[in-house]
Order: sequence, then C-alpha cells, then structure tokens
Amino acid sequence: MEASTLTQYLLYQLYHARVILHSLQDEGKGEQIHDFRIALRHIRSLVKLFTKDTVPFPEPLKGVMKVTNPIRELDVLLDSLSPSHSPKLFKQLTKLRQESLKTLFTPQFIAQTFLLLEEYATLLHQSDPHFIPEIMIQRVLTQYQHCLDTYHTLQPGTKSKALHRLRIDYKDARYGFEFLEISNLHPCRELILLCKQRQNQLGAVQDAANQVKWLKKLSREFPSSEVKEILRKRKKALQRLKDTTQQVLSPST
Repeated sequence: MEASTLTQYLLYQLYHARVILHSLQDEGKGEQIHDFRIALRHIRSLVKLFTKDTVPFPEPLKGVMKVTNPIRELDVLLDSLSPSHSPKLFKQLTKLRQESLKTLFTPQFIAQTFLLLEEYATLLHQSDPHFIPEIMIQRVLTQYQHCLDTYHTLQPGTKSKALHRLRIDYKDARYGFEFLEISNLHPCRELILLCKQRQNQLGAVQDAANQVKWLKKLSREFPSSEVKEILRKRKKALQRLKDTTQQVLSPST
C-alpha cells in the first residue's frame, strides 16, 4: 500500500534533513544550518497540525533545534554586518561562530541526530497517518484563523514572548499551507505570502533583540569602541522596531 501524501512529505523532509546533516560536519555554512532547521521546522509544524496525539515530534529533536539556535542567531547578526565597516567585530563573531560550530557539531552529535531522524522516519513509515484532504485543509485553515484572531487581539505593550509565540503559530500555518500547495490539495499561494509577511513583521523585533543580546555579550568580553558604537546603534534600531510594532498594534490602525 502506498504511503499517504502526508507521510511521503514528512519522510522527504526527514531525508532532506539527514542529507544536510552530513554536510554540516564538513562545512557548516549558514545556509546549510538554516535549511536543516527549516526541514525540522516543517516536520514539527505538520506534526503539530495533524499527528501530535499519535506520532508526536520527538523531544530529543526539539532539543536539537534548541541547541542550534545560538549559531543561527550569530549567522543573522553576521549577515547584518559589513566586514569592511566593522572588521574587528566581524572577525570576533566569525571566530565565535566557528568555535560554537566545532563544539556542537561533533561526530557524536551528528551520529546521534542522524539516528534520531532515522528512528522517527521508521515510526512515521510504520504509522503512516492518513487523513482525507478536507480534514487537512480545515485544520490548516483553523490554525490560520487562530493566528488572525490572536493578532487582532494584540495590544500596544504586548510582551515580546507573546509576539514570538504568534510568530511560531504563523510558521505552523505557513508550513501547513505549503504542504497543501505542493501536494495539490488546495491553492494557498496568497495565504502563504500573508503568513510570511506577518512572520517577518513579528520576527523583526525578536531578531533585533537577539542581536543586541549578542553585542552586549561581546561588549563585556571584548570591550572596544567599535562594539560599543554598533551596540548603541542596534539598541536604537530595536527601539524603533518596537515603536513601529506598537503603532501597528494600536487600535487606530
């Protein structure tokens, strides 16, 4: 019996994650880590939407996603800097990233994570969850409606944690729509774009806050006028983003 559309999609994402994982040990480029995390995020989102009660996303794989957060944050910060304008800081961050990469992506970590992915692929293949298309479409639409309802109840002064949770909810809806689109179950291009827009809007503050966090850490460990000046500018940029977000969330807009 042929595996369900959902199972095939999840198995492909797991296969894709395993392929990228092999390359991480040798290179560990920013786009590879990002793609690896996206593959896991696709799986986690679809499991949350469809199979969380029957084939839940493994806690150890959640741990893998969590421990790769700092490297991803460093990559985002490095991408925002110019090596010519901030040579010392760029060099320090590059060195810190290389050390973090070497510490995390050890042969043991790679092997353990690869095994986790294989075990989960086996479990999904054996379980092979089936849903009629109408149920899958409705679940994704329900998730999207939840995002809309939550977004429209946000108020100025909403804490960043709440915005981050809503950002994740929009990711779940987006990856659900992408699955429906690529599986030819439901046309979702416009909804995917809307989810991306809200995702970026909600994520801008979180990304900026992460950058300030890393710059503060460097300012303490490697104090310099260059780091101090960039930190000052990033703090101002973060405040502007917060102010903009407050305006968007104000009842009058």
